[in-house]
Amino acid sequence: MQITFISSFLPRKCGIATYTHDLSFAIQQMQNQIDVVAMENPAITFSYAPPVIRTIRQEEVLDYTKTAKALNALPTDIVHLEHEFGLFGGKDGEYILMLAKELTKPFITTLHTILLAPSEHQKYIIQELARLSRKVIVMEEIAKDRLENVYGLDPKDIVVILHGAPTITIDKKTAKKIIGHPDAFILFANNLLSRNKGIEYAIEAVAKVGKAIPNLLFLVVGETHPLVKVEEGESYRNELLALVKKLHMEKQVLFINRYVSLEELKQYLAATDIYITPYLDPQQITSGTLSYALGAEKVCIATEYMYAKEMLSQEKGIVVPMGNSTAITTALIDLYIHPEKRHKIERRLHALSLQMSWPAVAQQHLLLYKHILFEDTDSAAAKEYIAAPLDISYLLHMTDNVGIMQHAYYAIPDRKFGYSTDDNARACIVAARLYKEAATPENTRLLTTYLGFLHYAQTPTGNVHTFMNFQHAWEDTEDIADAYGKTIWAFGFYLYLNRHSHFASPVHTLFITGMKNIDNIRDIRTAAYAILGLYYYILAYDRKTDPATEAILHIKKLATMLMDAYTKTHDATWNWFEEALTYDNFRLSQALFAAYMITKEETYKEVATSTLQFITNCNFDGKKKYFDFIGQNGWHKKGEKKAEYDQQPLEAAGAIETYLFAAKALGKKEYMEKARIAFAWFFGKNRNHRFLYDRVTRGVHDGLNLRGVNQNQGAESIVCFLMAALSLQEMAKKL
Repeated sequence: MQITFISSFLPRKCGIATYTHDLSFAIQQMQNQIDVVAMENPAITFSYAPPVIRTIRQEEVLDYTKTAKALNALPTDIVHLEHEFGLFGGKDGEYILMLAKELTKPFITTLHTILLAPSEHQKYIIQELARLSRKVIVMEEIAKDRLENVYGLDPKDIVVILHGAPTITIDKKTAKKIIGHPDAFILFANNLLSRNKGIEYAIEAVAKVGKAIPNLLFLVVGETHPLVKVEEGESYRNELLALVKKLHMEKQVLFINRYVSLEELKQYLAATDIYITPYLDPQQITSGTLSYALGAEKVCIATEYMYAKEMLSQEKGIVVPMGNSTAITTALIDLYIHPEKRHKIERRLHALSLQMSWPAVAQQHLLLYKHILFEDTDSAAAKEYIAAPLDISYLLHMTDNVGIMQHAYYAIPDRKFGYSTDDNARACIVAARLYKEAATPENTRLLTTYLGFLHYAQTPTGNVHTFMNFQHAWEDTEDIADAYGKTIWAFGFYLYLNRHSHFASPVHTLFITGMKNIDNIRDIRTAAYAILGLYYYILAYDRKTDPATEAILHIKKLATMLMDAYTKTHDATWNWFEEALTYDNFRLSQALFAAYMITKEETYKEVATSTLQFITNCNFDGKKKYFDFIGQNGWHKKGEKKAEYDQQPLEAAGAIETYLFAAKALGKKEYMEKARIAFAWFFGKNRNHRFLYDRVTRGVHDGLNLRGVNQNQGAESIVCFLMAALSLQEMAKKL
């Protein structure tokens, strides 16, 4: 596997550079190829060696898009971003979004900073990175909760992987001799110094210990942070040195003013009795230095910042108030005079240290990479679904003894919205196919429930009611609307598959009654749905029968309505039936393909083919090879940019079945491949890289929205999905 990291990187001296170096090295040791794109700050530049393959100058906008294009051309499998606001250019580091949006490679992000009270712009950046990433990695559960509750991310998009730590093999006694302090009780802090580290409070605490720990030595290892050095020089270090001198602690506090190597750091950690992070930022969400100490099974004293509170919970360390040297002193003395307490903490840390070892952390990353690549490669999850027996458990879940309920609150049927005739008609199409395959009691119950609903919906004139509230009262007008056309479609489809079944005679009567109103259709989508019902009816019955002859005449009239709409609207740049692309667009082209296959009228085929190409161009991202359907939040008006959200399962299902009709009408198998790609939209092949199909509930999310997926899973979504899946399964049987 080949992984490319985007991050700061050694020899740059910062925590994220060290983290990325250690993680990437551990992954490389497991027989993977590692590349790094290193972020460069204009104030501190370095010469890099492999695995760094290129750099991004933080404030150079073009570097971001150029890098994305370069990565797209490489054989890398995964691009992994290590994110910290300050690493990237623009307001709040917004330039990184330009790179993320341009990438076509699978992309994941580790978030090293997650603010509790972000500005709207900072929140937007995290939300966009999450949307563009296959997964977001954080290092503790508190961070995951914050992403859910503050940033509104979907918990399914977030993965918790602990911060890694090196394995320490040197014993404490030997390590103390190596560093030259064999008899000292060592308090250790390892940091790139900056004012938020709170080292002054630890120094004050050491001074207050007095004779209680006679051999106490406080080692402060690390140079001043390079960016701090640029801004204020060594002023903070000089203040600390002055404090040590003032307190007469020169023998008890030792500064080692350099950035030590990993091997040397291991020696210091091995020699440590107590590790300390007296930080002053309560919102700090990670700490590499604390992680390394925990990985070394060292007893830690830390202030009440978020990462420490979680990692040291359950008596795995000591947490003290911020800016309180007395509390640090008390903790130090208590741990010194109670060695058994230290030993208990060390034993508790053993299991945690195993989880935090770099090989263990690297293995978790690799498993995540493989999972993402499996879902990304050749639409594997979509293919798996089609190859397996159809799971209709969510359809059953949403259906009571009246019909399929219209909406859901998450995956809970939301009864207050009642029932839609549209949904029950499409559910009837699904049930008709299930019943054809196996007339089981379960399939029979579904079929009779939906047929019963449609029978009750139909008026004596052949029109249908549209909405039924949960008190079973109809709430609609007498207009001939979509629901009417879909009901004709459902009856015709049932008869096409089951004309010799037990229910064929009453359904035939319902179909004939329904045909009474076809001449009253004025809307082109209602016309399209009705054409599909008439098409299936004609396939089921001898064309010489009176109803079939009448059905052919109706198809011609309705197809003419579509053709007239097309003639009025289309031009050289807008090859469509209306002035805007709105909902269920593909069905208009599908209806003309159906009309062509019945009548053999070439103009129907020509317009169906050309409009299908136009609607494909509007809905397919050729660069990224996935469907990017027109969103209902604004649609796509002629001469304007299309809405990106909210994308609906309705569109994907319409596309799939239309491509299958085109393949049949034109005898071109390439349309079948387009149908498969459209189905993969449900399985992450979309602009948000998110599954619409929920593998837990077996339902389907109601759409793609700006932050991921709509969490509700209503009737339209599942019935459209199942209609498409059944059509693809039927196609697979014939190949």
